[in-house]
Amino acid sequence: MTRTSFSLRQMFRNAFADFERDLDTIDDLLNEGEGRDRKVRLLAYAGYRNATTVRVKGRIVRYTKPLDAGEGLLSRMRAMLAIYNSQELPGVTVRIEGYGQTHQEVSDDEGYFEFEMQIDQPLPPTTRWEQVSLSVLGRETETPSVAVPVMAPGADQNWGVISDIDDTVVETGATDFIKNWRRVLVERPQDRLAVPGAASLYTMIARDHTAPARAFFYVSSSPWNLYGFITEFLELNAIPHGPMFLKDYGIDRSKFIDSGHDEHKLAAIETILAFYPDFRFLLIGDNGQRDVAIYAKAVEDYGLRVAGVFIRDVEGACRTGPEGALLAAIEARGVPTYCGAGFEDAVAMVKSLDLDRPLEAARAIVAPASDLP
Repeated sequence: MTRTSFSLRQMFRNAFADFERDLDTIDDLLNEGEGRDRKVRLLAYAGYRNATTVRVKGRIVRYTKPLDAGEGLLSRMRAMLAIYNSQELPGVTVRIEGYGQTHQEVSDDEGYFEFEMQIDQPLPPTTRWEQVSLSVLGRETETPSVAVPVMAPGADQNWGVISDIDDTVVETGATDFIKNWRRVLVERPQDRLAVPGAASLYTMIARDHTAPARAFFYVSSSPWNLYGFITEFLELNAIPHGPMFLKDYGIDRSKFIDSGHDEHKLAAIETILAFYPDFRFLLIGDNGQRDVAIYAKAVEDYGLRVAGVFIRDVEGACRTGPEGALLAAIEARGVPTYCGAGFEDAVAMVKSLDLDRPLEAARAIVAPASDLP
């Protein structure tokens, strides 16, 4: 990056940060009389657990009346920008109830809260959604409590899916914002298109998108502000639901849209792999935002815990150049790869991987290849 481009980028970052603070200040002035008694919204994100630990995350933001996106360009853009301009609330106490326990946490400076409860409860025989309850103490909310789903992977399969979102399951045009600005800022979940073959592939693996037979986890650099948007898109396209690892970024000086992309995704993948040491995972992504390099690093660190790497080719050249070399290196370690413009042809490959065999047997079968550099 040149010094000039860096200066321009920093200027825009600072300008957007000032703009966001101005919006928050104006809103505070308009609602000055309501103070701390103003209604809040509890945003809860699907959790996940293993046999010893339950993890649940959420966020507290100021309550605002939902905007009707309507059909006009400006009204729809305004509704989408309102999603990004969430007004987070620190210092709010949240209570969790579930698995025979009750705990409290306080939202941080960005309004986030996280619970990690210790349990002694084996994973169920088959994958299922369990439930905890969240409530806010001392503040008015829309409902007294919120039921939050918790993914409990089944012990019968011992394998799951870690998937990217942008241009892997939903067409976003993330690689060219200028060309696809309308898609990013205006289109609603029902307007978005699924990547060709994604629904068929994911449905074949999950069998039921609302009650998947195998655990799905979604790792993306999309912001947490889009959690509801993404969840609605998955439902509309019969793509399996699953816990998400999204990114806390915004338009302030400490965070920006493209900051820490690789680090965030790799850390999320390694968190999942470490949390489920007896599971293997199929990694699914695209070659528009460095997923190949990130997945190659995961294979380097975790070997045959990665059952396969599937890449949606948005650039038309995933078997050539540096990324082609990375895919070849992944295969040399005994991890099968797939690369195509869509996922229509990937269904047959998943069936051929025999992923249901025990992890020990899989290691024994491909042990010689795993020792390759």
